Formats: sequence, C-alpha cells, structure tokens
Amino acid sequence: MMENHRSNEKNQPKKPQESFPQNFSFAEKILDPDGMFSSLSDDYDIRKVTREKVENILYANQLISDHVGTEETDRLGPQGINQWLWENKVLREISPSTLQDYLKTCIYNAPHVFIRRLKMTRSLLQLVAKVQRIPVAQVQNHHVLDPSSIRYATEHLAIRYSKSLFQFLLKLSIHNGYINEKIPPLHSTSKQEPFHPRILNYKSHMESKGFSPKHIRNSITHVQQCFHWLCSNVQEFQGKSPAEISVFHIQNKHLLMYRTYKRKMVKDRVCSPITFTHCIYAIRSFYYFLNERFGYEPPLYRFESITVERYHPRDIPTRDQIDSFLQVVNRYAKEPKLEQLGYRFMIELGLRLSEVAKIKWKDINLATHNIVIHSKGKKTHILPLAGKLYELVQECHNNAKTTYLFGKSVRTIENQFYEYYKLYAMMAGWSFPGGVHLFRHTFTTNLAMKGILPQTIKELARVQMLNTVGLYIHMANQDTRLINQINLLSYE
Repeated sequence: MMENHRSNEKNQPKKPQESFPQNFSFAEKILDPDGMFSSLSDDYDIRKVTREKVENILYANQLISDHVGTEETDRLGPQGINQWLWENKVLREISPSTLQDYLKTCIYNAPHVFIRRLKMTRSLLQLVAKVQRIPVAQVQNHHVLDPSSIRYATEHLAIRYSKSLFQFLLKLSIHNGYINEKIPPLHSTSKQEPFHPRILNYKSHMESKGFSPKHIRNSITHVQQCFHWLCSNVQEFQGKSPAEISVFHIQNKHLLMYRTYKRKMVKDRVCSPITFTHCIYAIRSFYYFLNERFGYEPPLYRFESITVERYHPRDIPTRDQIDSFLQVVNRYAKEPKLEQLGYRFMIELGLRLSEVAKIKWKDINLATHNIVIHSKGKKTHILPLAGKLYELVQECHNNAKTTYLFGKSVRTIENQFYEYYKLYAMMAGWSFPGGVHLFRHTFTTNLAMKGILPQTIKELARVQMLNTVGLYIHMANQDTRLINQINLLSYE
C-alpha cells in the first residue's frame, strides 16, 4: 500500500512554485498582501519579504520610464526598418552601385531577411577588396564584376544564403562583357557529410525533449566531429566515413585520445575552454542516450570536462538606453504593445527568451495580478504583475487571438523576438554583444546593485544555485567599492 501511495505521488503533476520557497509557509504567504511575521521590522530578514516588498523590488525605480511606448503618432511599422537600414547602413557602407542595385531588389523583403542580405553583401565587398588588394572604400563596380572576384567569393561565401546575389552579379558581368561564357550553375563547394544513424536518433530524442534548435545543432556537430577525428586518426576506424563507423566499437581509450587532442587545442588557443566543456558534455550526453535506448555501457571513464569560469562581467544598458530601445520598438514594430510587453517581461521580471515564448493567456490571472512562468526543468513559478507591465497585459488581453501570448508557435516566437531584437538594438545605437539574454543579465545585476538579499535574488531570478547569484553580488560590490574610492579622490 505504501509503495502504491508513493507511486501515485510521483505521477501527480507538479504545482506551480511560489517565488520564495524558503520554509513550509513561505510559499503560501509570499503573495499575501500582509506577508508573514509582521511583528518583525528588519528589512533584511528573509522572513519579512512580503508581496509589497517583492513588487517594490521589481517595479519601484524601474529601468523603464512609464511614458515609453505610449505615443500613438510617428509609427512607421516594419516597412520603415528597411528604409532605415538603407539610409543608415547601405548608403554609408556599400559604395559600388552594382551592389546597391542588388539591395534595391531586396528592399521589400522582411527586415530580418533584408539585414541578412546586407551582411552577405558587406562580406562580399570585403572579399573583393582582398582579391583586388585594395581598401574596401576603393572598391568600384568593375572590381565587383571581375570574374576572379566573383569566383573567389563563390568559394568563400555560403551559396545557400548568397545565391541570389551571385546570380545578379553574373548576369550583370555577362551583360557588361566581363565574362564571355556563361559560368556553370553555382553549387555549394562544401557538401555536409551525412550524419551517423545513431546521431540522427539522438537528434530526434533531443527534439522530443524540447531542446532548442541551436543546442541540438551544436550537440550533434560535436559528436560528428569526434567520429570524423576517429576515422582520420585511429587505425581501427581508418577507411570508414563518420556515418559508417561502428559506435559500439568505440572504446574508452579512443575517447580519451580525442579528449587529449581537444585539450591540446585549448592549450594552443585554437579552441576555447567553454567550447571544450560543451564538446565533452555533448559526447557524454550522446552515450547516456545510447545507454538508455540500447543498454550500451558508456565508455566514459575519466572522459571528463574541466573547470571553466562561465561568468564574464559586461556592460549593461542604462535607463536612457532601454528607453531608446523601447521607443524604437514602439515606432517600428508590427504590434508595438505586444512586442514591448515581451521585452518588458525580460527587463522587469528577468524572464528568459524561452520562458517568454511559452507564456499562455491561461498563465495570467488579472484578478490576482499574478503570472505563472514555465522555467527550465519543467518547473513553474508564480510572479507578481504590477505597474506598466500589468497595464500592457490588460491592453493586449483585449485583443487575444492565440493560445500563446505572443504567437502560435514557441519556436517562431523565439526566433522573431531574437531577430528583431538585433535590429532594434542596432537602430537604438546599442553596441552590447550577444542577444536578448542581456536583459536577464541586466535584471539580475540591478537586483544585486540594490543590495537585495541573495535568497531573494535567487528566487526572483529563478536560478538553482546561490553560487550563481554570488557572482553578480561580487561584481556589484566591486563596482560599489570602486565608485566609493573614486569619490574619495581630490583633484584640488
């Protein structure tokens, strides 16, 4: 009976986790207006964290001005993005008229497609300059249409993304007499090797688990590269292709040889330590999958990663810079309020991109001002909604058309937020590296700068370990000490 009871407990769906599971009553009381232990007055006592304090932490003195994004005039929509790119990037960076003419044919593409073609054109311009041995600023039409330039570029640019550009230049080159005979059809010079059947099984397994396309692509590439190295360097596998190698004949000594090879790459600075750890993790995960699916004992003895510092301090945007970003969103987005809402979730609640994409309308309770967040590891958390964020949710709720808050497909939502973030950030004059994770980094850094308790930051940021929070607090304390020391300096 006891075993059946435990089995039934395991099969029960997990309940949403409150933001502060510090003790048995904390999860019940944190979102209560009166809080808990009301007789205590120490603001730094974790037991004294009430809903009011949580909202004050999240929304008081926030990084975003309340008036941002409320203007109804001067909106250009997505069609204005390409015009901005033309005026601020094409005319300033692309001098040859032949390349400008090509980009004119793309001006009505979707903005994320147009920027991709612009980047490809910029890369071609650099290759032409290299072939002609002149600065990029001196490249002219006859340099671009020179057969040697076109041939060299086809060998060094991905045909998949640049085929229309090369076809345009080939026609123009033939028309102007630079090429007498028609060049054979363009084909990619680097054909991708077929993946091993077990790698394809692993790929399907990760897709079923909901891993991101980028993570899946990187993981199977690491395993494929390992197989390729074994076929080229280990006698037992020579003469075979990576797709034909017998996975069950790969022994521990073979994997340790590959690990030594990768460690040498790290030592020679050909491979970064983080890339090395990702490689080891991908191969280990692959063998764990084989063990689960086929019962194969993983040959992973001493096939271990190395300790790597994963936190790299970086600049974060100021309040004015975030305001500028959201003003760009307001002016150029197809649905300004909805897109602002998505980015504000990342800025004000520190949500990951994947968490924003998974929000459904049923996760929002306007009556209680709460939202359920679906986090990593299939965990759920409840966070409060207040201020401008709550107002935007109310406005968008009146026009709800889909199950998910921001679209029909999680993957499509993620791609669109990421791609348009890169465009909006460029138009706002930002130079911060990376993608939308900058917002989560900004959220956590600002909590640390406010002197918020580590346990509170851990729960609001929904991270598993306090060590992660400690990194942000350490950097915040360093910045505070540095500012205090500078303030002590006298210039008289």
